[in-house]
Amino acid sequence: MPSFPEPGHSSDESAAEIRRKERELAEAQTKVARRLRAANGLLALRAALVGAEVMTGNPAYRSAGRAVQWAIDRLQDTE
Repeated sequence: MPSFPEPGHSSDESAAEIRRKERELAEAQTKVARRLRAANGLLALRAALVGAEVMTGNPAYRSAGRAVQWAIDRLQDTE
């Protein structure tokens, strides 16, 4: 065993503590990836709603697009 701590880890951190921190980091990264996928799906939905509004002239699509945009904004605010 080396007599010096590994970079980024203090010598008093136990292996269990390091594993816990690594697990928390992995969970946080997974959460961000899920939010990104959800936001991308909502962006596609919003684009479809804009297209439907242009083609039909129905203002209900505009209202639905605003609701989707609100959801996208909330997802981005939580990052």
